[in-house]
Amino acid sequence: MVSADTSSDVVTSIQSCKPSAQFSETHFRELVSKAWLKQAKPIVKSASLNLVAAKVLLLIADGFDFNNQDVDDYLLVRLSNIEYLDRLQKNQPIDKSFNDIPQDIELGEHETIVWEFQNIQKTEQQRYSQEKQWTVFRAVLGNIMMKKRYKELAVKIEESGILLVTSQGLHYKNDGTILQTKFSDIHSITPMKNGVRIQANLKNAMPDTYVTGDGRFTYALLQYAQGLNA
Repeated sequence: MVSADTSSDVVTSIQSCKPSAQFSETHFRELVSKAWLKQAKPIVKSASLNLVAAKVLLLIADGFDFNNQDVDDYLLVRLSNIEYLDRLQKNQPIDKSFNDIPQDIELGEHETIVWEFQNIQKTEQQRYSQEKQWTVFRAVLGNIMMKKRYKELAVKIEESGILLVTSQGLHYKNDGTILQTKFSDIHSITPMKNGVRIQANLKNAMPDTYVTGDGRFTYALLQYAQGLNA
């Protein structure tokens, strides 16, 4: 298994491939990022989890200080979660502690923190529903009267929220507002590329979509958290 101690060796080895001292650092960085992307995409898409390759790619990304302008941020998030996803799929504890409870969030009796997502986006319920309705109408009914009646609405995104996954449910905090969803109130969880869509079984409840950056890991995490009180 690759350790963090090899970070400098990996980066040094790549730097040694630079054609000459006159070769532009910017150009060389672009070449490295392109090669990184070519290697990262199949690893992320693969059903099997290659932890060694993921660690090497993360070391390279850290050594060259890649950001979302250099590489796809989605790939970085997926690679960062692979080790934890591997543990979840093997029914092993994820072994990550979260001692500080975000302000204004109160946990219930015997409720423990499983994971904390920072800066999470969430779609606002009603506008999401209207946007989906408009998409259906636009595809099926193209006449002028229907276009006037059903106006296209952009999905409202709430920025910089905190999503706390616990042994009993979800706590989402945004601008002082806290939304709590217990696992016992959830009808279904649908994985998406960048997050999950959660449908409560309460009457007239609209789905909530949480953009965590990694739908595959988030879905596995919620399945794991639900099983803690089973």
